[in-house]
Amino acid sequence: MSEKWDVIVVGAGPAGAMAATVLGQGGCRVLLLEQQALPRYKPCAGGLSSAVLASLPRECREAVEREVTRVRFRLGEEEVTHELSEGSVALVSRERFDQILVSQGAATVHENERAVWIEDGPDGVTVSSSRGARYRADYLIGADGAFSTVARAAGLRRGRRVGPALEAEVELPPALMERYADACLFLLGVLRRGYAWLFPKSDHVSLGIGSFGVDATALRARLLDVARQLGVPSEAIRPRGHGLPLYRHSAPLQKERILLVGDAAGLMDPLSGEGIRHALHSGRLAAEAILRGRVQHYTGQVRRAIGRHLLGALALAHLFYGSQRVWFVLGARNPAVVGGLLRMFSGELTYGELIARVPGYLLRRLWRR
Repeated sequence: MSEKWDVIVVGAGPAGAMAATVLGQGGCRVLLLEQQALPRYKPCAGGLSSAVLASLPRECREAVEREVTRVRFRLGEEEVTHELSEGSVALVSRERFDQILVSQGAATVHENERAVWIEDGPDGVTVSSSRGARYRADYLIGADGAFSTVARAAGLRRGRRVGPALEAEVELPPALMERYADACLFLLGVLRRGYAWLFPKSDHVSLGIGSFGVDATALRARLLDVARQLGVPSEAIRPRGHGLPLYRHSAPLQKERILLVGDAAGLMDPLSGEGIRHALHSGRLAAEAILRGRVQHYTGQVRRAIGRHLLGALALAHLFYGSQRVWFVLGARNPAVVGGLLRMFSGELTYGELIARVPGYLLRRLWRR
């Protein structure tokens, strides 16, 4: 006899945790399946704007490892630094951040248990788990990442495109740590269709690289090249891989009683690689759609609230990846452009609004010269 729930959520990342929390607050009986034991390591730079962090439960601040007020862009031997006049960027530990979010809800959490198959019927959804258990629910939310089992079983996100990324948490000698401790560093020109980054945490740095145009096997060599350029000991690099999903505006994110959120829905910014903010937003949208009995409208809600923003990001990404040198000169060196990007990161601007303002930013720069 299978156990019955109102909603089953697969995946305890930001999207799944937010969905479970909102559903629990709405009185739903929720089962949250997580394939690993919490807290668990998650490859992620962990950047959150101060505005987004302020919208979350206060306990989430316990996951902040460092707050930076500067951003650096480097292309070859050239580098430019900007103060973050729009507020700080919080760099969180995903191990603690995800666990704290999960703890805010009233869901029953099954750790070390993953969904292996799903059956969607007229009376509900049945999930078969890696423990041999079967669970039934009125609705199912897939929050299980870029290579989502839920999406595959439901026939959603077919033809999805996922780029490879590698990230390593690296402890540095004190002098080297001090050199990189005050800013988020973006390294351009290391890949034709991607970039590398170094984000400081409390006692180490997150060093990563991602691309939509380089084979995963080639990324490790590129990452080691970047480490050498930065003076990071290559023997300290122990990278872990993860996927960078691309959003497809035409792809449905819901089928009958099944909804996709976060990376499972492809809701990652193709320019910055940001995913936490959209994961949180989509998790809330999915939960509210279920609570209001408007599940059939979920895909449209995501397209309006997040998808149009990601289409603007994709347009800028094509320009950026087409000529990183031009972007470095006209964008990274321009405080107004960088300020606009930071306002977008905080949710104050959409990419469409940012694109509309770029000509003015450039003209203002030329006028001041």
